Amino acid sequence: MVGVSALIIGFVLLPALHEGWARGLWPALVLTKLATGPAVRYLSEQMRPDQYWFYYNLGVSRRFLWGSVGALDGLLFLGCVLGLSANQA
Repeated sequence: MVGVSALIIGFVLLPALHEGWARGLWPALVLTKLATGPAVRYLSEQMRPDQYWFYYNLGVSRRFLWGSVGALDGLLFLGCVLGLSANQA
């Protein structure tokens, strides 16, 4: 999920900031990020379905794992987007 965030920031936000047309772009980037979350989870479930055994043994559910990763990734993404946008303003 962090990789998707880095790709969105690196290939969309940074060129937009450099060229000067990034004003009002961050809501679209956040929606794009939200739309890619389910795809990342689906691909992760399909490619490695048995990756959760360690966490099951610790008593941690998939919902808690994905929720905490999603929240942390979302906060990191928003912080980077707003921080980069503030530096250019």
